[in-house]
Amino acid sequence: MNFFNRIILNYLSPPSQRRWKSFIGQRRARVGLWIFFIVLFFSLTAEIWSNHKPLYMAREVPIAEGSLETERRHFFPAMLSYTAAEMGVFDTFDVNYAEVVKSDREQGKNTIAIFPFNQWDPYVQAPDTLMAPSADHWLGTDNLGRDVTARLLYGVRVSMTFGLMFWLFTFLIGVLIGSVQGYIGGRTDFMTERLKELFEIIPFLSVVILINGLMQSQSIWVTLMIVVIFSWVSISSQLRASFLSLRRRDFCEAARAMGASHARIIFKHILPNALTPILTLTPFTISSGIAFLAVLDYLGFGLNPPTPSLGELLQQGRNYIINAPWLLLAPTGALATMLISINLVGESLRQAFDPKKS
Repeated sequence: MNFFNRIILNYLSPPSQRRWKSFIGQRRARVGLWIFFIVLFFSLTAEIWSNHKPLYMAREVPIAEGSLETERRHFFPAMLSYTAAEMGVFDTFDVNYAEVVKSDREQGKNTIAIFPFNQWDPYVQAPDTLMAPSADHWLGTDNLGRDVTARLLYGVRVSMTFGLMFWLFTFLIGVLIGSVQGYIGGRTDFMTERLKELFEIIPFLSVVILINGLMQSQSIWVTLMIVVIFSWVSISSQLRASFLSLRRRDFCEAARAMGASHARIIFKHILPNALTPILTLTPFTISSGIAFLAVLDYLGFGLNPPTPSLGELLQQGRNYIINAPWLLLAPTGALATMLISINLVGESLRQAFDPKKS
């Protein structure tokens, strides 16, 4: 942490260095960042930790179908896709790697296979449904026999990706509209305010349900865009207020007197100063995106099944809370861990950027 701290400080101005030191000096900020990045790392590398395909495999395969001549080849099935023929399997289109390894070893072949710690992926169905946590299924199985550990790990990745993309698009739209609105003012400001009021009174959940029903598809991108369309308003309003207060400052008037273009004044002089308070909203925006997706999936209007998601596991946990409480405890714990860590970072940022302490 100290190494990255020194690197970051080299690229910051003195006021920003004071804010960064105030932020990273808070214990809750460090705890929140460590938890967030650990969860993010394991979710982004989910294939390494939970997969029914081996990470590495070496076996003798026939040069061609029916040929007795073989060659030793190396495979990475968890990361790369191979056809059954490439794996030297000609009697099926779907390779069961565990059975291939077992068969090879029974025949005395020197086949090497390294499997992930959890040898299940989120889509493979085991014979036992609603199975309690065991050595084979660390967090049990769901109502279709799918491994809860795998679905939780991949579901966290979907939630993290959704939250980060939600933050990115919300800020892009909010910053663009808020900058134009606050800098130009007048009729543009008036009309944009009326548009924002319209977005605020329309219940976005009803729109998500309607559009998903009409399209008969629950794509993550469609869901993301709908949620973003109704979530940029607060970012835009805060940036508008900052622009209204900054556009008449002496440094802006001086830039105009020197012949600076509107674009240069906005992006060079006003926006860097206006973005500082907006950055404190970043963690809360990410956590809002994660919570939005969980709620939509819980209600059945989020992602298409069988996409792994925390909301879908929460829904199953509610339905089977008596017979399979682990279905509720696992996603609840994961969701709480993510949201708490992100909010710890957000509270620390808010305190570090408090103008009373600058």
